[in-house]
Order: sequence, then C-alpha cells, then structure tokens
Amino acid sequence: MHYDLCVALLLHPLLSLTHWIFGSLMLPYKSSSLEQIMFAVHAAGVSNLRTLGAKPRQILETLRPKGAGPFPGPKEVPMKIRKASASDTEDVKALWAYCFEKPTDPFFQWYFKDLYTPETVLLGEENGQAACDLHRRPYTMSVRGRRFDTDYIVGVATHPAARGRGYASSLLRSAFHLAAREGKPFVTLMPSAASYYLPMGFGFFVHQWERKSSPEHLAPLGKKPFSCRVLTDEEGWQELARVYDAYTRGRNGFTLRDEKSWKSHIHGQLLDGFIALVYDEKGPAGYMFYSLADRRLIVTEMAFASEKGRQGLYAFMAGHRGSVDECIWYEPLDDHSFRYWEDGAEHTYIKNRSFPYMLARLTDPVTAFDGLPCREDITGAVAFQLVDSFLPENSGIYVLRAEDGKISALKEDVFYSLKCHIEDISGVRLGEDIPEPSFCINAGSLAELFMGAAGLSELEKLEKIRWLTEDAKERADVLALTDTMLPEEKNWVNEWF
Repeated sequence: MHYDLCVALLLHPLLSLTHWIFGSLMLPYKSSSLEQIMFAVHAAGVSNLRTLGAKPRQILETLRPKGAGPFPGPKEVPMKIRKASASDTEDVKALWAYCFEKPTDPFFQWYFKDLYTPETVLLGEENGQAACDLHRRPYTMSVRGRRFDTDYIVGVATHPAARGRGYASSLLRSAFHLAAREGKPFVTLMPSAASYYLPMGFGFFVHQWERKSSPEHLAPLGKKPFSCRVLTDEEGWQELARVYDAYTRGRNGFTLRDEKSWKSHIHGQLLDGFIALVYDEKGPAGYMFYSLADRRLIVTEMAFASEKGRQGLYAFMAGHRGSVDECIWYEPLDDHSFRYWEDGAEHTYIKNRSFPYMLARLTDPVTAFDGLPCREDITGAVAFQLVDSFLPENSGIYVLRAEDGKISALKEDVFYSLKCHIEDISGVRLGEDIPEPSFCINAGSLAELFMGAAGLSELEKLEKIRWLTEDAKERADVLALTDTMLPEEKNWVNEWF
C-alpha cells in the first residue's frame, strides 16, 4: 500500500495548539484517493490521537502484559560506575578471589598476569568502596560471514554485602552502552545462572553435546592416527590453527584467533592441563585440550579437520585405559558421529547430554544487521517492532532490506505505529517505501535470530514473536523472506575466559 509523506509533531494533549497543527496537516488528504494513512507517535502521543477523535484500526502493542505499564528505565542506584585503573587492581583481585578462584589457583595467577588489563574492567563503587565489577574481554567473532569486534563479559561479581540492590544490572546496562559506543553491536556471556541474564535481553546462541564414556567403550569408535604428539609449549600453535580453521569452516559464531591469542590460549591450558595433536597422512588432523583429575579425562576443547582426525582423538582417549575410568568431551549440537558408531554404543555406552552454553545480547541492532551478507538473488524488505525493556532506547520499528547480496538496516524512532481509514482521520505519512511492521519480537529472540541460533520460522513455532498482521499470505511471505535472509546456522564457540 502506498502512503504519502507528511511529518507531524504531536504535542501534549493539554496543548490546544496540537489540534490546530493536526487539523492543518489533514486538510490536503481529505480529497485524496488514499484508502489508509499511517503515522507514528511515541507512547505519549497515543492519548493525543484519541482526544482528536482518531479511530485507529490497529495499534502495535508490545510484548509486555496488559497493565504492565511503561518500559522500566534504568534503576537509580547509589553507585558510581567507571572504568578501572591500575590503582584498582588489588580491589579487582579481591572481588575475584571472594567470588571465584583463590589467588593461589593457577587460573587466577595466569589471568591476572597474562590477560588482565584494568581498562577493560567496569567497576561499581558504593561510598568509595568497590562493590561490584565485570570484565570485558575483547574478541573478534565471525557471525554470518562477517567479522565483528565484541566483548565477552566475564567475572560479573558483586560483594555479598552489596547484593540485592540492582548493582549488577546497572553495571551490565553500562557495559552494553559502552559496547555500543565502541562499535560493538553485541556482547556474549557464558552464564552461571541463565535465568538471571535472560530477562536482560540475552538469548542462547550455542548449545552443545556433553559426552561421557569409559575408555574401553570408546575404543571401537576410534582409529589409530598416523601419528600423535603432546604439545609442551606454544610453538605448535600454527598446526593447531590449521585444524581450527578447517573445523570452523562452515560454522558460525566462533572467535577468530591470531598468533597472540593462540599462544595465550595454549599457555593458559598448559598451566594445569595437556594438549594432544593427532595427524593423518596429510598432516595435522585433530587436537584436544584436556586435563586429568580423579581418574577422569576431561576435554575442554576438541577440533578436527576430518573424520580421521576425530577418530584419532577417540583412539587417543581410549588409550588411557587403566589410568582413567571416564572420558568427558564436548561436540557441537549438529554432530552426526552416531552414523558410524557401533549398534548400541550411543545408548548403552555413550552418555549424551545437550545443554545451552553461550548467550548473546544485541547492543546496537542497526549496526549488527546492517551490512550482513546474504544471497545475491534475494530482494525484499522485512519490518518488525522490537521491544527491549532492558534497553528501552533500542525499542522501535526496524526495517531490514536485502539487495545486491547485502542486508541494510534502519530504525524508525517510534514506539507505536497506527493505521487508520482515511475517512476516520486524514493523516500523516511516514515515508514512501517504509513497510508496515509485520511482527513484534523481544531483545533475546532478536539476538537468537541475528546469531543464527534460530530462524524466524522456528521462533514463530516457539511463540517467540507476535504477529501484527492477520493476513496469512503476508505471514508466509515474511517467514519465507526472513528465513532466506537470515537462515539458521551451525553455531560453535569455545572461548571461556
């Protein structure tokens, strides 16, 4: 449907001038051939329209329950939030030691010696004392074939004496704002309690399998590798990188590692663990980071360039018969190794548990979606309403357009949109080619869509979107276009510090 263009400033209903302005804007359209007009207002303007006698056919409501009131803004807390400096290091260490590892722990020593930088820590102070903090670990990630700088949020800690006051929520909100200002359109986090973070607009984007087996039962699944070695230093990083690059090819949501990050990754692992590398006739074929404790072999990262590499790693684990009783390892949720497992192995000998692993949160939806690659043959636009109660400034109408192999994104800075019959009210038009929103979505579900954890059709099945149109064909068209623009991906990531 075509809408003429006119911009109206809707003032407060108590101001009589509003009626004159609005009436003047309507005059040119009273004799037009338009069937409907569309205009947009902020929430405060809805009552204004009703006082003017408007009879809106449709109001795009939010996903909040009726009677829930307006979106909550940032909670006022008696806390000062700032970036940490070198002089805060002892306070930061004290909070970490109180809430996580002790200073004598190898990970604690390695983190604060090799990884910690004060400027990446946000600190919350109460009466001049450190009350809470979080660490913003910088990473570069690949999402839908595009590189993004992002923050991996770790070490969210609040001293018990300061809990229950909303400090951590305020600190996280500040971290989101800071990331957006720095051009980081999303952040990631591995939750200790997902129920705390999901209401803040996070969505899971990585699930994985946890697998357990005795070495004896792994033996039939393995195949002796061409050769094998255990790394003792960082010099083997290039061979690990070759396997990692092959393993992540065709995957999504993983981090991009350079020489510095690889050497840091290896050094941290060797402090309290081991790294095994297996070869096939072509070269490096698979590796795993693992530790030995309480007669268990625990793998924290496993990657392979081929099935021979995977089977070689299975054989390596099986070789620990007599020294361990159980092997534990992790594989992507899309793993299909069961296709060559012995009959009964999957159910009888291999214990499988799937579980959610990593969360993502959009800080700037326009920057996130704008410029994403898509298929060259796709053209069209999708409009939706985002409801973001934790970052209400992100709420509004978004339009995604696919053209020439790229997605462009823009935001209409409105909270409500109304569609009216021309005989009811002579209107205002928002723009020539701005599609009317088809559905409403919350921040967590939008993060899942962006990260490729779920397509729009899947989100609809899970009732994570609310349709704003009753037209069945329009719904089907929107689902088909969006699923093609933003298909579900094979996600995997393994950063945890």
